[in-house]
Amino acid sequence: MRERDARILRAARTLVLDLGYHGITMDHIAKASECPKGTLYHRFVSKEDILVALASDCLERRTALMRRGASYSGRSRERMVGLAESIALFTRLNPEDSRILHMTTGPVREKASPERIVALFNIEKGAVEILRGVLEGAVESGDLVPEMDGILDEIALGVWGLVEGSFTLIESGIPEHALGISDPFHKTWNFFNRSADAYNWHPLSSEWDYLKTLAEVRQAVFAEEAELLYGPGQWYGDQA
Repeated sequence: MRERDARILRAARTLVLDLGYHGITMDHIAKASECPKGTLYHRFVSKEDILVALASDCLERRTALMRRGASYSGRSRERMVGLAESIALFTRLNPEDSRILHMTTGPVREKASPERIVALFNIEKGAVEILRGVLEGAVESGDLVPEMDGILDEIALGVWGLVEGSFTLIESGIPEHALGISDPFHKTWNFFNRSADAYNWHPLSSEWDYLKTLAEVRQAVFAEEAELLYGPGQWYGDQA
């Protein structure tokens, strides 16, 4: 059963990346995976169900990188740098996986089975808990002093929206072609740091070299991934 499901998912992944969500049908997937339609529908209720299963697999792997990034031994804001870099590396090294994640929006989820939606929600919850853990660590250490109730939720939502929204735009080519922005990753980086400064999250950018932190995170935590993307020893990446 696992081998059959894996074959179905491999075939569906290829099709959805080649033809897009609207370009595929269950008939296409059945034919490409050499799986009888009855068997296919027994395992997956719809093409959306398959897409959610693919997204769950992608998100599990991205979340594993997030755990590594957040485990960086440094100040709380440095740990956030590690967390952000984990998602940036995943996006740039696995653009197809990132595309699949961003296809799995509300309308797609509405047509997937409850079981697969719950599984995806649980993975997403785990990813958000990593982010919340970094923020709570910032409060515990005194690096971040919330001015009112709900500040951590506000920051968590803002950071999550910044990352997902920016990377979705980057994948679409909008920053370069419509906005004339040639270095969107760096612009996103700058926006985050200015936002963190606005919340008075210490050390402030004026007090700390966060580009140096980013280079150290790449070398200490993501050496293999960073060298694959930027080249041997290029820890400052695009800013070298």
